[in-house]
Amino acid sequence: MNRGLIGTLTLSAAFALPAGCGGSQAPIGAPGSAQQSLATGRGKSWMLPEANKSDLLYVSSSDGNVYTYTYPKGRLVATLSGFTKPLGECVDAAGDVFITAYSSPSSTRSSIYEYAHGGSSPITTLGDPGHAFGCSVDPTTGNLAVANPYDTSNPYNIAYGSVAIYQGASGSPTMYYPSRFGIVMCGYDNKGSLYLTVYGSQPGVAQLARLAKGSSAFKLLSINATIYGNGYFPPGVQWDGKQMTVSSNKDDGNPVFLYQLSISRNKATVVGTTTLQSEKNHHEGQLWIDGSSVVGIFSNKGKGGVASWDYPEGGNPTLQINHIVNRAQYSLFGITVSDGAPR
Repeated sequence: MNRGLIGTLTLSAAFALPAGCGGSQAPIGAPGSAQQSLATGRGKSWMLPEANKSDLLYVSSSDGNVYTYTYPKGRLVATLSGFTKPLGECVDAAGDVFITAYSSPSSTRSSIYEYAHGGSSPITTLGDPGHAFGCSVDPTTGNLAVANPYDTSNPYNIAYGSVAIYQGASGSPTMYYPSRFGIVMCGYDNKGSLYLTVYGSQPGVAQLARLAKGSSAFKLLSINATIYGNGYFPPGVQWDGKQMTVSSNKDDGNPVFLYQLSISRNKATVVGTTTLQSEKNHHEGQLWIDGSSVVGIFSNKGKGGVASWDYPEGGNPTLQINHIVNRAQYSLFGITVSDGAPR
């Protein structure tokens, strides 16, 4: 059954998911690390000193926490607490991590929290008039873009949402409002153009759009593939170091396809496909490409976990962190990797 593209639902639907079953690979990290994350609960944020020296994997959970692991070893070294429905994540060139979340349980506004690599408290908190979802940092300017699938200030339709862009990832945003489609996720390319997955009239199918650098107008792009999304998995866009990519997952039980794109004018052509498999193919939430690997979220026997695949080879996970949260109560969504010391 197709659950409908995430942008057609309220954001809370992404955090009211039934428990599922997924693959079982050899977990990474020391035994008991997943149980440690569950025991932490919604207590005070903490961070082990060793975190500063490692690449770090950040995973947001609807229990109000963001769990932080060494990557790729998978040892839990931090829990950042006190969020209201933390959602999408992204990282800048300095390794600072941005986390989007509701401002309060009943608010139509959001907050974006910036954490230094290995930091246990935010160094900046930004306000967003919409329901913030995904985010991306422009490598050419340091500007931060936030995708809002719902925004009561959109003069055309609040369900079309908005894009908020913060100059230098600070201050108040410049707002961009689509007038004929709804925002899902966003990602900058290497030249400062912002790409977005958007939804239109066809349930469960997304389109690709662009907000070109220096432009205030959204342009729809044609693409020679169908981009699927559902209530568990919003299709995302990200620059992989060589090409723009877009992800697609038709429904539970199907693998994720990560398409590499060649883009000319208003046409995107698929030039490569990475297939991400897990035992039961229960994928959800955000994907994040980190060099020669891609990390994502899956459900495994009623628990939410994180997997890593070789990129662009794909296939079955090479690494896995099992049982981060109980999926009957909570779900995972945002994920990103912050690089530590230069390799």
